[in-house]
Amino acid sequence: MRQKTPPSSKAHQKSSSKKLAAPSTSQTYFTIKEAIRANLIVGVLALLIFFPLSYFAQFEIMGSDYYFHATLTFFCFTVLPVLYLVINQLVRMRKIQTFFIGTPSGLSKKNILKSLLQGLGMHAGIFYPWITLANKNVSGVISLNFWYFHLSSPAAWFRELLFISLNIIMFEYYSKAFVQLQFMRAKGSLIFGKGKYCLHIGNGGAFLLQFAVWMGGHWLEFTWLPDIIGPANAIAFITISGLLTGVTVYDTENILGVTVGHILLNVLIMLTFTQ
Repeated sequence: MRQKTPPSSKAHQKSSSKKLAAPSTSQTYFTIKEAIRANLIVGVLALLIFFPLSYFAQFEIMGSDYYFHATLTFFCFTVLPVLYLVINQLVRMRKIQTFFIGTPSGLSKKNILKSLLQGLGMHAGIFYPWITLANKNVSGVISLNFWYFHLSSPAAWFRELLFISLNIIMFEYYSKAFVQLQFMRAKGSLIFGKGKYCLHIGNGGAFLLQFAVWMGGHWLEFTWLPDIIGPANAIAFITISGLLTGVTVYDTENILGVTVGHILLNVLIMLTFTQ
């Protein structure tokens, strides 16, 4: 005769089975150790590829060294990080579903809408008038009309926008997704020094890391942007844009708004200054 299991025992078994259940294979985060490893491997590999090809080899795409530069940076700082995540997912048999474009909460309709409103409003309402007024009113700068004089046909205009967009996607993906959102999602702390030290990054630390990457990644802009809007404006613009876009990602947990807004900024500038 089969003995009945008391209700309390069933509840205990059910609870135990939940505790012993295998972890989900649909994680969208790394541990803090994995996030650090990912950024070290991808960052070093990307720089080892980027600098020799960018500065010791003279390559062009469609007669433009900028087009080659934009394609190279997109490969190094967008394609390589995504490839790393794909390989990691295959080796570890788990899914990084969004590739850190956004957290599950960040990809909700509410946060996507908030992200787009903040990103578009910031770039169209703050950065576009800033660039335009500075270029037209700061003395001794090069007019953006001269900067875009070569865009003499719609095909040339859209080709220019395509490669500018590759550069923009690269900046936003690497600094905001692969760095900021990955560390925002990273779980746990890193213990080192025989247990004497504990490193916990958290959302605030992730914000500071993306800002450091943003400023370092814009080192080339520090060499030419002063010629367009003046040295003081250039430093302030790059600094404030890194802070404000980081705050938007911190708040909305996705990179959609800052990416679309950044592209919109360049569309507005090109429309304004193209002859």
